[in-house]
Amino acid sequence: MRTFLATVLLAFLASATLPAAAGGVAAPPIYPGAIRGSVPSGVALKAPPSQVRAYSTSDSFATVKAWYRAHLKGASEVQQPEMQQSEDAFLVGQGATAEVVMIRSFKGKTWILIGPPM
Repeated sequence: MRTFLATVLLAFLASATLPAAAGGVAAPPIYPGAIRGSVPSGVALKAPPSQVRAYSTSDSFATVKAWYRAHLKGASEVQQPEMQQSEDAFLVGQGATAEVVMIRSFKGKTWILIGPPM
């Protein structure tokens, strides 16, 4: 399943035509109250890029997902089939400046991973 999401994001990145702000795309916002931490095993690909920033919150997956939908105007949403209630991702920007915001429900927390497409 994780391979599917990475493949979809890479394919989408290759064809993305999202508008960029002058001077590049602003970094995606951090969910209010989210705490920075390390990517726990089981949340992302086996070896996420070192540039990935991980945050967690006790807020529900649905609440965090709705907040990012409202705050990532113009970003493309990439949902995995059969995982709409526990995992979602948004592609922000395009090309070398693109970033992915992945939201995942895992072990009672909602994790937010922000970094380059894998």
